Amino acid sequence: MTLEPLETSMTVGRVAIAASALSHSLFATFIVGSSLIGAITATCSYVTGKEWFSRLAKLIAFTLVLSTATISFLGVLLVFFLNMYWPQFWHRIFHVMFWPFIGEAALFLGEAIFAYAWYYLWEWGQHGWRQKMHLAFIWIAAGCALAAMFLIDITASYMLTPYPVHAAWENIFNPTMIHLDLHRWFGNLAWAGFALAAICAMRYLKADNGKDQRFFQQGTAFCFVIGYGALLIMPAVGYQYLLHLRYGQPQAFYTVMLGERSWLFDLVGLLYGLMILLGSLYVNRMMQAQQQYSSIYSGFFPFSFGIILLAVVVLGMPYHVQHVPGLNRFLDQEINPLGKMQPYKYFALSALVVFGFVNWLYAFRAFWKRRAHPLPAGWTKAHRAMASTAITLAGLTIIMLLAMGWVRESARAVNGYLIYDVMRLKDEDSTYTDTGRTSELAFPPLETRGKAVTP
Repeated sequence: MTLEPLETSMTVGRVAIAASALSHSLFATFIVGSSLIGAITATCSYVTGKEWFSRLAKLIAFTLVLSTATISFLGVLLVFFLNMYWPQFWHRIFHVMFWPFIGEAALFLGEAIFAYAWYYLWEWGQHGWRQKMHLAFIWIAAGCALAAMFLIDITASYMLTPYPVHAAWENIFNPTMIHLDLHRWFGNLAWAGFALAAICAMRYLKADNGKDQRFFQQGTAFCFVIGYGALLIMPAVGYQYLLHLRYGQPQAFYTVMLGERSWLFDLVGLLYGLMILLGSLYVNRMMQAQQQYSSIYSGFFPFSFGIILLAVVVLGMPYHVQHVPGLNRFLDQEINPLGKMQPYKYFALSALVVFGFVNWLYAFRAFWKRRAHPLPAGWTKAHRAMASTAITLAGLTIIMLLAMGWVRESARAVNGYLIYDVMRLKDEDSTYTDTGRTSELAFPPLETRGKAVTP
């Protein structure tokens, strides 16, 4: 049976999938991270009995409900575009990943049910034995979200490093699956932490009374501490992920680290460094606002800020200058020695993590030992600067997440693959133009999995 061609450029399909998939992933990762942060916040409220923890948990519950409703629409839109623009790819990946897809859909339904129950039964669950049941709602929702992420990561990792055998377990536990999932654990916490901190910061800027200002300032600091701590762990897991990519799919590794998409990896490094830098500024302003600016920290911060700034410059430097779009018009130099990963960028990344961690310890201590009423009722320059920094951090996180997703996906697409060594971009040509190929010919049998498909 011949497929009816769309008579349009494949670029249209690529743009449609990129826009819908990246939008979907932003909300999906936020849901995973915010559900876990919400569960932690609700547990703190239950254990300590502090009213501001309960208020923050309800704010997180509201954002979780809105995000769940949004991702439902974006998920349907993504599947619609896959069926329209990439039908052969969708058929193949759905056939191979049938049970993970079914499991993910069921878990998303469970996450939505319990997240909605957590929010809409808020007053019902504030007394007696119902408190424990109400707390269980968000922990079950968080568990469903994490399990759903695990199943989706099976598909994402399989497309880049498919295991060259037919057994389902080898496809599931492919070379990069576990480390991709772990990397997303901390990436989701960082993104959700900074996003929730930004929401609290924006509410703080609009607050018109001292009580609301204190609450939103506390909420911003609490979510920042979680997001910044998770951000510092990401390089360790990311290194292991790249190591498995190097040996599991050397061509893709070369494309990302040294090839024509290496400039994207440099962009991710630059964004990561800027986030550590801004996080350090937030900690400094946090110490000033809390009036805990000790002589030790006053001497440490300028030194650490200088080291972090230098590390950001080194980490963002390209090694293959000719791969940076447009830069070759201004420079004849092809190689930048200072942009070499080993040893310069390793030292820069280590400095970011070490000094960032020390700053995180100061932030944690300042938050833990904060005064009962640390903020005055009026505005101060330091408090407004903290809010602006938190909002900027959330914006940088969005850009970094999109860039990281682009890095992973372009490692396949640049080399002409939809599923690495299994299905090529050219196998979808008949969807767009009348190439005279039938759907059967454009669709190689599953027995060819693990081997390059010749169009």
